[in-house]
Amino acid sequence: MLRDLRHVVERSGGVEPDEFRAAASALLQRQFLMLERPRDRDAYRIVTNHYDYYANLFDALGWSLYRDDTFSLIGLLPSEAESFARLRMVEGLMLLCLRLLYEEGMENFEVTDGCVFTQSETLLSRYETLLHRKRPQLTEFRDLLRTLKRYSLIELGDESEDGLPMIRILPTVRLVTGSKIQERIQSFIVSKGDDEDVDEQEASDEAES
Repeated sequence: MLRDLRHVVERSGGVEPDEFRAAASALLQRQFLMLERPRDRDAYRIVTNHYDYYANLFDALGWSLYRDDTFSLIGLLPSEAESFARLRMVEGLMLLCLRLLYEEGMENFEVTDGCVFTQSETLLSRYETLLHRKRPQLTEFRDLLRTLKRYSLIELGDESEDGLPMIRILPTVRLVTGSKIQERIQSFIVSKGDDEDVDEQEASDEAES
């Protein structure tokens, strides 16, 4: 890999080795890079301009490099089951609700640059009514949103009158949830008296970010 890096640097037209390392580090930390985000822009361009090098690099680490030129995003997806990150049940279920809201936005043509906007209250209400579960406390919900933001699945906007932020659901949410989202969510519907019987491991397995 070091020999490959030297060869790539020689043909890169002025990109320094530290810049190649910084781009790889950004991808590992954020999982997804989007051209429209200023903080991602330099790393995104380096990775896309030297796609084969990074694809080989991350393949050796058990990751698959994903590229979507329509939405101008590039990211990492685990190629081995043991590489999957485990989310807590509430995080996994909230992620599935976000995917559902994203698909509804797509169907209703409520999409801007491949992203769907929703209010935090809309997400919490859908979580309650669809899954018959109590909504998380405000502090827990904020922590949950920060976790999903760290995985580059959402962005957070200005807070509304209720003190909760607007949520921008990124197209990356499709990549870490199953294709048959309605069936998956249906399998997690529980009665109000059976909350303790939900299989937490099964829920966390749905998220592969």
